[in-house]
Amino acid sequence: MSDQNKLDGTQGGYTSRREERIERRAERRADRQAGGLGWFAGLVLIAIGVLYLLHDYGVLPTLTNWWALFLLLPGLGTLSAAIGAYRRNGGQWTMEVTGPFIGGLLFVGMTAVFLFELNYSWLWPLFLIAAGLLLLAAPVIARSR
Repeated sequence: MSDQNKLDGTQGGYTSRREERIERRAERRADRQAGGLGWFAGLVLIAIGVLYLLHDYGVLPTLTNWWALFLLLPGLGTLSAAIGAYRRNGGQWTMEVTGPFIGGLLFVGMTAVFLFELNYSWLWPLFLIAAGLLLLAAPVIARSR
């Protein structure tokens, strides 16, 4: 193949690969702009502000386990990943969505348990039941794709 054909992309496929990369970048950029984390970060800031107000007015007890808020960050990140996977799959619930969604719920749940000093002895059996249901549902969800 001549150098001119390589530059033109008529035989080598260089142009088509380049166009595919440009198209993928444009799709990722559109995904970030359409479902970016700006709204999510705004909601988190509003929630933290509401918690502080409730605490100042005596509605919430003093939070001694404030460190549990750090568990909230990966929880919110994995929930955001689940939302992104759901959008990428055309609004279909798949195993790609289920894993991050359940992981995010676990992190958010554990944050609530530690932050508000809840009795979580009843929660562990629910985790086992949820894991078993997920294992049973995995083949059904995989077949439906």
